[in-house]
Amino acid sequence: MDSSQKPPETSDPADLPKSQRPWWKEPYVWMVISGPVGVVIACAITAVFILQGPDAVVSEDYYREGIALGIEVNTARPPMQPAQVGRNHSATGGKTNEQP
Repeated sequence: MDSSQKPPETSDPADLPKSQRPWWKEPYVWMVISGPVGVVIACAITAVFILQGPDAVVSEDYYREGIALGIEVNTARPPMQPAQVGRNHSATGGKTNEQP
C-alpha cells in the first residue's frame, strides 16, 4: 500500500444519517420488541407455576367443614372474633353499646 493512499476509514454509526444507521441502534425497534419479549417471559413464568403440580382438591365434605368453621368463629373467645366485631372494638376502645 502506498503511503499516499489511506485505508478507508470505518465510520462510527452515530455519525451516519438516521436512514443508514443499523437497526439495533434505533430505540423504537427495542421498544416494539420489548412487548412480545415481556409476554414470552410472563408465559414462561406461568408455565413454571402450572408445571409444579396440580392444586389441592377440595374435600368431599367441604360444606360440613364450612359449617363447623362458622360455629367455631361464632363461639370463639374475643381474640378470635370476626373482623367486623374486632374493628368495632378497636374504634370504641372495647366499650359495648348494650342497652338495658
